[in-house]
Amino acid sequence: MNRLFGKTIVVAGATGGIGEGVTKLLLQHGAKVVALGRNEDKLEQLRVYLSSSVDTSNLITLQVNLDQDREGSREVYDKLKERFGYLDGAVVAIGTWGEANRRLIDVSDELWEQAIQDNLTSHFRTLRTLVPLLKTDGALIHLSGLSADSPYPGAGLIGLTNAAKKSLVLTMAAEQESIGPRIYELIIGPIRTRERVARGVARANWYDPEDLGGFMSELIQGDTEASQKPLHYMIQRGS
Repeated sequence: MNRLFGKTIVVAGATGGIGEGVTKLLLQHGAKVVALGRNEDKLEQLRVYLSSSVDTSNLITLQVNLDQDREGSREVYDKLKERFGYLDGAVVAIGTWGEANRRLIDVSDELWEQAIQDNLTSHFRTLRTLVPLLKTDGALIHLSGLSADSPYPGAGLIGLTNAAKKSLVLTMAAEQESIGPRIYELIIGPIRTRERVARGVARANWYDPEDLGGFMSELIQGDTEASQKPLHYMIQRGS
């Protein structure tokens, strides 16, 4: 349970349904976790939720916006570097559906541009900030949905941005391969978040957020066969 003892790991999107579970598992494995989010109230709610089931003495919550232009990215980089130094790991669990659940032929120019901003540009900016903060033997894990590979009618905007993010992350992984840090793309299916469980729509064969966190801890540790490959899938149990 202490495989990550002494390691400092940033979780971007820690207040989301997946991010909170990943944060919980990383804490259980002994890491110091820097939970990043845009909303201070949600960060406090995260701390309260986690404190009921795990030791939060190694949890640091930090309100920060990683979706910044180059100048803003440099300011965020400097802020994180000054406070935490170089990091052992980073998890990027951000993204939003927004109003993108519609046929592509019905998508307006405004919605198209907003979807690109929310689900592609913001990820690029986040990676641009976090990758240089990692130690050369560190690791970054980025999450994308299965629509990166498979078309879902009515969800074309999400699918095409997921596909672009997959290409973005794997290209960065190739560029960093000889110099570090290690970069991974993790394609996931539907996840048993607390919200889905509460609504009764979560299926038994879906992975829990903590399952993702357990696999991520192996990638960050870097001593398994899986850690040698940049692309991984966690779609559903038994698949």
